[in-house]
Amino acid sequence: MRKYLCVFAVLCFLTGCGVTDREDLKPPDLTISAGGQDLSYTLGTFTWTENKRSVASESLTPPDLVDVTNEVEEGTTVSIDFSKEPDVLKVGVWEDDDEVLKQIAGNTITLPDEKGDFLYVIRAEWSEGDALYALSIKTVGARP
Repeated sequence: MRKYLCVFAVLCFLTGCGVTDREDLKPPDLTISAGGQDLSYTLGTFTWTENKRSVASESLTPPDLVDVTNEVEEGTTVSIDFSKEPDVLKVGVWEDDDEVLKQIAGNTITLPDEKGDFLYVIRAEWSEGDALYALSIKTVGARP
């Protein structure tokens, strides 16, 4: 009997006692595009609940989160498209170790009409959870 109990305990340990992998629990897919090109972004802190399973993921601050800078023409419109439309969508620029998020109507923002480096923070909220995304953009002059 003790032998069977040990085998059962080992099997439970190896299989996680029926606990499924939580890596499939994540916010809806996101595509960010500008001027006909998809832009690189990084998913940051998020929470998500689905089918009685939940996950919470912490991340670094936005400046430490991004490792790719997208070059986009100044004044370009950026589209933010989720596979499932969020209930609330806010976008802001990270400045002085903080961001000021503003709710946007529609799923677009327009980049400044000046050259510079900007770190955008996107926060989306659904009934199942919320997510923060970081996006680094360097605005450049018009390309020939």
